[in-house]
Amino acid sequence: MTQRRSTTTELEPGPGWQLLVTGALVFVGCDVQATSPAHPYAPASVGDEWVYAMPQAHPAVQVPTTQSIDRILAAEQRGDRLVARVRSEFFGGTSERDLVISPLGVTPELGSMTSAVGEVKARVAEGVYLPRELSPGMRWDWRQELDTPVSSMSVVGRCAVVGHDSYRGQTAVHVRCETHNRMIPAVAVPPVEHVQTEDNYYVRGIGLVRSVTTTPQGYRAEKLLVRWQIAGAPAWRDEPPAIAVGEP
Repeated sequence: MTQRRSTTTELEPGPGWQLLVTGALVFVGCDVQATSPAHPYAPASVGDEWVYAMPQAHPAVQVPTTQSIDRILAAEQRGDRLVARVRSEFFGGTSERDLVISPLGVTPELGSMTSAVGEVKARVAEGVYLPRELSPGMRWDWRQELDTPVSSMSVVGRCAVVGHDSYRGQTAVHVRCETHNRMIPAVAVPPVEHVQTEDNYYVRGIGLVRSVTTTPQGYRAEKLLVRWQIAGAPAWRDEPPAIAVGEP
């Protein structure tokens, strides 16, 4: 067994960004000798596009299903890292952020992120959000400290590969992350503690195909890939999406 240890990351191979500032929902190794900046589970070619259906549910409120579109606007090599600019379009607004891929994997960095509340900056980004290779039993941590015009946030994610499922006949790797967010509003009110669980499913060459976010308060949000246009990926066919998974 190989372990990589630092002050922020521990990966134990055995036998994901998104950021929704208004809801404090944060999206974002192992020893790797690969020199290619490409990430097998995070395609980042200019023009790549993902369209997601986004059903939501809350015990006290009826929430409509919406749609989001993620698109790679630009990508460039910076040393041993690939930095791609991602634009997200969703009901009520748009945002842009950097997708940063290091030799170990996708990092928790955002670059200069634009959002509905203004510019978001990561003062601290440590660990790996999504390693390059995902094997059952792997565990890792990542951390962000974010500043927005209305608050600052300290976010810690603890993730593990918990198994495999199927999406359109292809293997999807199931990654579960528990995210703890301590948000300090700009106004003089007590800090807000927020905990959520994210069950993310990734297909090699396509990326994120499904994400389910739940909170202890009963909120549940899903993000399900319904079509895509990705360089080198299998062509999308107009058929109902299918992923053979149960409730997380």
